[in-house]
Amino acid sequence: MKSIHRLLGCLSALTLGTAVWSTAVSAKDNPGRKAFHEKKIVLNLAVLSDTHVDGYNTVPAYKLRSALIQSRDFAAPYGGLDGVLLVGDLVDSPAWDARKYTQIDDWKRLYESVFDPVEMPMVYTVGNHDVWREWTTNTYREAKQFTRRLGPDYYRTDVGDPVMRDSLECRHCVIGGVHILCITPDGRDPVVYPEASIRWLDETLAQLTAAHPDQYVLVLTHAMIYGTIYGSYLDDTYPKHSGYWSTKVLTDVLKKYPQAVVFGGHLHFPLNDPRSIWQGNFTVMGTASVRYMAIDNGGYENMAGLTIMRDKDEFSQGLLLQFDNKGNLRIQRMDFYNQTTIGEPWVIRHPAGDGSHLGTYSHVARAAANRAPVLDVLEAESGPGKVTVRWTSGKDDAFVHTYFVTVRRSGAGIPVGTGEPVCTKKVLSDFYHVPQTALMKKNWSLDIPLAPGDYEIELNARDSWDAGSNTLRTQVHIP
Repeated sequence: MKSIHRLLGCLSALTLGTAVWSTAVSAKDNPGRKAFHEKKIVLNLAVLSDTHVDGYNTVPAYKLRSALIQSRDFAAPYGGLDGVLLVGDLVDSPAWDARKYTQIDDWKRLYESVFDPVEMPMVYTVGNHDVWREWTTNTYREAKQFTRRLGPDYYRTDVGDPVMRDSLECRHCVIGGVHILCITPDGRDPVVYPEASIRWLDETLAQLTAAHPDQYVLVLTHAMIYGTIYGSYLDDTYPKHSGYWSTKVLTDVLKKYPQAVVFGGHLHFPLNDPRSIWQGNFTVMGTASVRYMAIDNGGYENMAGLTIMRDKDEFSQGLLLQFDNKGNLRIQRMDFYNQTTIGEPWVIRHPAGDGSHLGTYSHVARAAANRAPVLDVLEAESGPGKVTVRWTSGKDDAFVHTYFVTVRRSGAGIPVGTGEPVCTKKVLSDFYHVPQTALMKKNWSLDIPLAPGDYEIELNARDSWDAGSNTLRTQVHIP
């Protein structure tokens, strides 16, 4: 339903100013673009995650409101926004104020400052921050606070078994003919789901895909599906938890349904990386985070923690899904922080019986077609107790993900490239900070403390597909 109220609201960005939406810059990320009928869009859905609202007048509150307004305004020329999907962690702590659940109330007030929930349906799945003790066997009882405090207007799109929704947060919703399934864990370390929930997911997908084999079914669950998109391997390198960031228990069900499109949150990884969409037997997409960014546990410079950068708050992202009248799906990656879109939209054709719609964003195929980065300028300047290393950005068919600066011992009798390593500094590029690769930094500089002596500075780079660059070297003497 497109109301006059909503259409008039699209004419103003309220207190945010007017967003300037970018156009596509790279056809490589959009090989299926010709399949999509831009003039025949029939449905627009915003997909947001990890809003972490902690009050009504806080930074997370502003970011949520901004994301809602920008999603609305971007969709306006295409017929208007039809619904909002939340992939968990709506709030930061549901019972922050003496168990009064004020953050849920604040979330509702913020949503309704932009949308009427009757006219603009919102569908959510439960994140670990949405319940008092993260995911436990008490999750479903604790999650009832959302049902009570949001009220019945937020559940008008639910068409599934009310018992499954009430007892296990297994929701089946429909917006504009698109079916949306939500499934919530009941355990962490590792993330697991009740057998009844897994069986419900399997049976519901079987019924829907049998009835509509050429239509996508959207699946929302806060935890990533292990071994798929960017970030889904974090458990392999994160010492604090084992199986906390992703789940392996839904894969056997999902791989039976090529119509399934799964959205995960939890990790806050940036959508700028091409690995944020994955296709195998089904499709998976990341949703980043409206609140702040996280990244690999890669030991990078300028980190505030194992997986968060010092500039993590200069970030806010999400997705806008657009369906055309043939069931093709275009996905706009939204950069709410910069009020624009990221790169080219992804496009996947409507489900085909031969599975051909699943090859476009295969990580195996895209990695095989990828070209390695090339480095061409490296300089080193010595100073008292340090070396300043400077280099220009590597050339790549997408972008350099990480630079590696290695310092080795040097001197007479030590062959080039064989000296004892003193240290290696990993520098994450600024790909996550800009909506278009053309805006990335052109020059880099890094100061490294060193004792007096002779050293060799070595520079390498890798892109998102782990392709390594050529190696540059230079000599330096520290007085």
